[in-house]
Amino acid sequence: RITVAMALAHQDRMRSMVLGGMGYAMVEGMKGEDEIVAALEAPSLDDVAGEPGRAYRKFAEQTGSDPLALAACMRRARQTFTPEELATIHIPTLIAIGDKDGVAGSGERLAALIPGAEFVVIPNRDHMLATGDKTYKAAVSDFLHRRP
Repeated sequence: RITVAMALAHQDRMRSMVLGGMGYAMVEGMKGEDEIVAALEAPSLDDVAGEPGRAYRKFAEQTGSDPLALAACMRRARQTFTPEELATIHIPTLIAIGDKDGVAGSGERLAALIPGAEFVVIPNRDHMLATGDKTYKAAVSDFLHRRP
């Protein structure tokens, strides 16, 4: 979301943009966001009952991340963008989402709003694992190497 906000405000300072794990939720808002924030703020994983909250909390703990800091970031990053705003972005854009991502929304729908945007599916990956996948890394490397 920060990258999109930067592109909207200062496109002239950017050569390209990569959105990993960001889909149409940039327009509609993220599914399950309140549950995820509550899970990250819970005293422990044992206090989290449902998905996707448990998955996010478990991932935060496994990666040594600070769950409260992640919750604060999510609370702050709830900004959405209109289709009209996104249509004003004219820098090369890559959108990559895991095919098992249940929170980002459609990458294809987001790509359709940004002129010339490319879309890549990361097979067998959810929201938390897509950007660490070799398919994602190869797609980003290829995309950036094609930039002037």
